[in-house]
Amino acid sequence: MSEGTGKSRLRISFVMVGISLVALVVTYASVTIAAAWRAREQMPRLAADSLVKALRIYHQQTASFPATLRDLEARVWKHQQSPDFGVDGRSLTVANYDYIYYPVDANTCTVWIVPVGPRREEGSTHFLLLTPNGLRRWKGAPLTLDEVKKLPSAVPQYREMALLGMTEQPSIDLNKKQ
Repeated sequence: MSEGTGKSRLRISFVMVGISLVALVVTYASVTIAAAWRAREQMPRLAADSLVKALRIYHQQTASFPATLRDLEARVWKHQQSPDFGVDGRSLTVANYDYIYYPVDANTCTVWIVPVGPRREEGSTHFLLLTPNGLRRWKGAPLTLDEVKKLPSAVPQYREMALLGMTEQPSIDLNKKQ
C-alpha cells in the first residue's frame, strides 16, 4: 500500500513541476510582451502627414492658414473632446512629438516637430514650411530643451537651421497628381 502511495506522490510532484514550468514560461512571455508594448508606446511616432492634410483642407476652405490650431480644430478636425493646444493655441502633443505651429502669412505656415518623452533621443526633429503649392522639409537630431525654448517663430534662415543641425530634405510639390 505504501508503494502505491509513493508512486502517486511522485506523479503529483511531476505534474506540479510541469504546471510550474508552464506558469513560468507564460509569465516570462507576458512580461516580455508587456515591456515591448510599453517601449513601442514611448517611441516617438510622426503624425505630420495628417496635420499637413488638415492644414491644406483649411486653406482650401478659407484661402488662408489658421491663426491657431484651435481654428483648425473648429473647422476641420472637430474632435468630440478637443485636444490641449497650449496657452497660445499653437502647440499639440501627439504620439511623443510636440507640434509647434506658426502662421507666417495667409499662404505660408511653419511647423516645428520635436520629439518628447522618455525615448525622445530616438526620434528626429522636423521643420515644415507649408504653402498651398508645396512643402519644404528639414530634419535633424532631437533638440535639447534649451534649443526648443529658443526656436524661431518666423521662417528661420539657413544659418539658424545649420546651427540646429537641420538638413533640408527634398521638397514636395503638392500640386502634382499622384
